[in-house]
Amino acid sequence: MPTPPGAGSATPFAEPSPASSTAASVILVGGGKAQLNEPAVARDLYVSPQFADRRARAEASGVPWFVVSGRWGLLDPDDLLAPYSFSFAQQSVNYRRAWGRFVAEQLCLVSSVGRGDVVEICAGAAYTSALTAPIGFLGALIRRETVGASDSGDEPR
Repeated sequence: MPTPPGAGSATPFAEPSPASSTAASVILVGGGKAQLNEPAVARDLYVSPQFADRRARAEASGVPWFVVSGRWGLLDPDDLLAPYSFSFAQQSVNYRRAWGRFVAEQLCLVSSVGRGDVVEICAGAAYTSALTAPIGFLGALIRRETVGASDSGDEPR
């Protein structure tokens, strides 16, 4: 797969995304570590303040949005699931590459993402890194939310 410019750099969030002034076609929100202790829909299962902020921005945008989980892939916000333990950042490079392709394929099934569309990724560096090339391969432009160093994309272990 071709690698978009900046995808392999040591500071993947340092350069502005080429899609920075274009409205997003779809938003992907990383699930995060903190979860409820009982089954819930994806929009409610993840309870960290960062997820809540990202969810609120995605909902306010009026465009389709999805949750990305290192264990389950692309989740509709209304998908019901039980709490789980999983560390995406601790998975092998091959797992993360396959996961990125899997999520891109799932995205194709639920949304007609393609050339000229903008996919905004609001997730940790591990998720963003795994998703950038496969979504770029679809022809979509990537807009990355700048994330802090403490946001690894891990889910509870």
